Amino acid sequence: MPIARGDESFQKVDVRVATVGLVVLLAAVVRGWPPLIPLAIALVGAGYAAELAVDDAALDLAAPAVAVGLFLAAELAYWSLDERIRTAGDPGQSLRRTALLAVTAAAIFVVSSALLVLADEIRARGLALDLIGAVAAVGVLLAVLATARDQPSKGA
Repeated sequence: MPIARGDESFQKVDVRVATVGLVVLLAAVVRGWPPLIPLAIALVGAGYAAELAVDDAALDLAAPAVAVGLFLAAELAYWSLDERIRTAGDPGQSLRRTALLAVTAAAIFVVSSALLVLADEIRARGLALDLIGAVAAVGVLLAVLATARDQPSKGA
């Protein structure tokens, strides 16, 4: 995990940022404020990304697990907000949603692992590759957040 590789001052900052992200996520779920969910996920992801940038390690093999964790945190937070609305759903709807969530998480893990393998094979340096990687990372984050946000609500 990157936080363990950082120096002591960075670990303190990263733990605080992650704690703020957790508190924001809890506030979003408890108070029913969906716009706070992407903020919480972004805070935790930004702390992870900052450690990777500062650490300058070759590759972090935990990145696919972190991606799945961030996705599941966002999805489950939105799902818990959906459950606040008392409406009768279709029989088996929760089971289908759980299966879709599991398949999507597995796909995220496989795709992000494949991207790590590809990045390891390229081993190129330069501003152009860094920019392509940054744009790809932002695109993935936006796609995950858009998917989480576009989940149909039971009451809507």
